[in-house]
Amino acid sequence: MKQVAILIVALLAAGKMLAPAAAQIDAPVVLPAEVCRGYFFVPVTLEVRDGEMESDRTLWFLYDTGAASSYVDPDSIERVSGRRLDSGVRANFGTTTTGPLRLTGLRARVRDLDHLSIALGREIDGILEFDAFEDVLLTLDYAAGEMRVVNGELPSPNGETVFRANGPDIRPWIQVRFPGRGTRRLLIDSGAALSPIILRDIERYDTVVPPRATGAAVRFSEIERRSSARLNTNAMIGPNVLVQPVIQSTPGTEILGGQALRHFNWTFDQRNERVLIERNAPEVPITFEPLVTHGLVLVPENDGMRVAAVIANSPAFDAGVEIGDFITHFNGAEMRERSCDLDTGPPETLDLDLIRDGEALALTLNLYPLVD
Repeated sequence: MKQVAILIVALLAAGKMLAPAAAQIDAPVVLPAEVCRGYFFVPVTLEVRDGEMESDRTLWFLYDTGAASSYVDPDSIERVSGRRLDSGVRANFGTTTTGPLRLTGLRARVRDLDHLSIALGREIDGILEFDAFEDVLLTLDYAAGEMRVVNGELPSPNGETVFRANGPDIRPWIQVRFPGRGTRRLLIDSGAALSPIILRDIERYDTVVPPRATGAAVRFSEIERRSSARLNTNAMIGPNVLVQPVIQSTPGTEILGGQALRHFNWTFDQRNERVLIERNAPEVPITFEPLVTHGLVLVPENDGMRVAAVIANSPAFDAGVEIGDFITHFNGAEMRERSCDLDTGPPETLDLDLIRDGEALALTLNLYPLVD
């Protein structure tokens, strides 16, 4: 087995995770990121040795502002290093690069991420925590699909474009006003790219119709079922009006998800706990599309998804999908290899290939909004 000096297993306390060389970023640098379904993925390359291709030593990390720790999949570690590491230990990557930047101090806990690869339809080598870029200004530009870094700091908060991002932990938070419910401090979560606004006790909000079950979110160790509704009023981030947003339930952390984030560019000053938000299109109202979903609660399993629940009066219910069905394909694509392209409008159908009691079946779901 190869000896890899750059990859050292260590049980280390969390600390600074990613430190671009300051001399390299006096002008904005665009990182070689890719965007898949609203998620930002960053390539991290270990030192390339003689006879190796850069791709042989590159891991793709999902950059998640909602993550307080970094993770890496054991299969991915073995692919780039030739070493198999036990789940739970921390991998110290030494010096790596992403595009033109030299990175130091990247550490990640080893954990199986196959379930997330299946859930997102794209292979995930790792998850990169929020404070990975703590020494620089980091911009998530949703309009351009770019991640940029540069030296500097943001001005003091003004309540118009620059806001305090402090909260109960090191992750970024922002205050959102809800008429009748006051101000809530929500986690700015780029790792919830497909979600709207996620709140506790949504039945206490003024909604167009009462909340109804709509699906679930995949977590590391659990499936969190969600109910959803549309607010009967607007929400506010500073002077920015969120027109009757869709909200979803959670028993845990309240989140500003990707359906809201995508209307802005977000620049994080992690050292000073500040965030700059800039509207992508100031003249266009910030609206939320009807919630179109299949109506399934799915649990990743092997290379597919097991149906854990079918929501009543949903497309899946209408099509006859049953609890226990094992789904192998969406629209003809394997669950790990679905396209990253987003449709220009709500899809009208979803073709499922599944296995039920050992028999292969094909069902077509006629999709419609569960929340208008």
